[in-house]
Amino acid sequence: MAFALLSLALGLLVGSAVFLVMNLSEWLTRLIWESLGSRLSIPLFPLITCTLGGAVIGVWTYVSNDRVKSLEEVLGEFKRTGSYKTQGAIRPVVTFLLPLAFGGSIGFEAGLTGLITAGCCWVRDRIKRAGLSVARLHVDEVADASIAACVSAIFATPLAGIVAGVEDASKPNASDYTMRRGAKVALYTAAAFGAFGGILLFTRIFGSSSGLPRFDSIAVGDIRLLWVIPCIVAAYAMTLLHHASRRFFASAARRLGTGAVGTVAAPVAAGALMGTVATFLPYVLFPGEAQTAELMREWSGCPAIVLLATGFAKAAITPMCLSMGWMGGDFFPSIFSGVAAGYGLAALTGADPMLMVTVTTTAFLAGVTRKPLLTLAILILCFPANGLIWMGVAAVIGAAMPLPSFSSLDGAADAPSIASDEGV
Repeated sequence: MAFALLSLALGLLVGSAVFLVMNLSEWLTRLIWESLGSRLSIPLFPLITCTLGGAVIGVWTYVSNDRVKSLEEVLGEFKRTGSYKTQGAIRPVVTFLLPLAFGGSIGFEAGLTGLITAGCCWVRDRIKRAGLSVARLHVDEVADASIAACVSAIFATPLAGIVAGVEDASKPNASDYTMRRGAKVALYTAAAFGAFGGILLFTRIFGSSSGLPRFDSIAVGDIRLLWVIPCIVAAYAMTLLHHASRRFFASAARRLGTGAVGTVAAPVAAGALMGTVATFLPYVLFPGEAQTAELMREWSGCPAIVLLATGFAKAAITPMCLSMGWMGGDFFPSIFSGVAAGYGLAALTGADPMLMVTVTTTAFLAGVTRKPLLTLAILILCFPANGLIWMGVAAVIGAAMPLPSFSSLDGAADAPSIASDEGV
C-alpha cells in the first residue's frame, strides 16, 4: 500500500510535469508559426522556417553533443543499468524543444519519457544518498513506475502506461531488489492513474487539452464492411513506406558523416525537404495531436487525393526526420497519418468514415510499432466501443504484416532493424 501511494504521488507529479512541458512546446510552436509567420507573411514560409530550423538543430546538436533518445533507447538503458541520466537539466530540454518548435513531424513521447525518467532517477538517487534503506523503501521499483506514468500522461490514457510498464516488467534490470510481477503491475497501475489524474487536474484548471481527440461511433451496414480490405491494403503500403524511408534516410545520414558538416547538413536537408512538401501539404508538419482534431472538423471539405497524399507523405517524412537529426517519437505522427489516409479512403469510396479511420489508423500504428497490445492501449480511448473488434483485428494484422529486408537500399543492409519486438 505504501509503494502504491508513493507511485500514485509520483504519477501525479509526472502528469503535471508532462502537462507543463507539452504546453511550453505548444507555446513555442505558436510563437514561430502563428505570431511570427502571420506578421512576416513571407512566401514559402514553411520551406524557410524548416530549413532554418534544421540549421539551428544541427548546430545545437554539434555544440551540445546531445540528442533526444527514442523510447527503446531510454527503456533499454534503464533496464540495462538500473538508471537513466541526461546531460544536466537545461540542455536536454532545449534539445527536446527545438525540433518541435520548428515544425518537425515527430512526436514528443520519446523526449518526454527520457526527461521524466532521468528526473525520477535523480530523485531516487537523492533518496538513497540521504540514507534511507532500499530494503525498506524500494525506490528502484517506484522509479521504474515513472515510465508507466509518463506514457499515461502523454497519451492521456492510463491503459497505455500500464501496458507499456507490464510489457517491460518481464525484462531483468540492475535493481538491487526485484518485486513480484503482480506487485509491479499494481505500482504501474497506481502511477498511470496518478499521471492521468495530474493531466485532468491541470486541464481543468488551465483549460488546455492533452492527448488525442475522441472520434464518433461507427455506423456501417454489412455490405460496407468490405471496405475494410482497402484500409488494410493502404495501411500496409504506408507501413512499407515508413520502414523503407527510415532505412533510406538513415543510409543518407551515414553518408554525410558524423563531423561538423554532416551533423549540420543532415537536419538542414531534412528540413528543406519537409518544408517543400509542407508548402503543398501543410498537415505533414508538427506531431499531429492538434492537427488530428482539426482534420476531424475539416476533412469533408478536402479532396480525397489531398488527404491520401498527406497520410502517405507524413508516413515517409516522420522516419526521415528521425533518421536525419530531427529526433523525437513516431506515435503521434503515425496516428495522424492513419487518420488522414482513413478520411481519404472515406472521401474516395463513400464508406463510413469512422470505420475507415479506425481500421487504417490501428493497422498502420501496429505496423510501425509491431506491438498490437500497446497499439490498442493507446487508441482505445480515441475510438468508441463498437469499433473495438475492428481495432483488434486491424492491430493483429498490422503487427503481423511482413516487412522485407530493404537490402536493395544503398547501405540499408547494415542498418539496425526497427521492426524488432524489443521496441515499444
